[in-house]
Amino acid sequence: MDLFCGIVLGKSSINVTIIDEKQNEVLNEDVPNDAPSVIAALNPHKRDLQSIVMEACHNPEWLMDALYADGFTNVHAID
Repeated sequence: MDLFCGIVLGKSSINVTIIDEKQNEVLNEDVPNDAPSVIAALNPHKRDLQSIVMEACHNPEWLMDALYADGFTNVHAID
């Protein structure tokens, strides 16, 4: 199943939402504001994730780097 992820970086938490190709919500979770928590939320879906898109307004490079280092691909930042 193809899955797509959106990440919203907040000051105290990060929202991770995953939908499938029919736009059904698979995951909608607020996690602590650190890379290991985000990776833990994404890992069960890693094989099926087609892309990860995150907002760029809160300096997302640290999280993008951590996701790439953990083997996630197609990670994008948008304004």
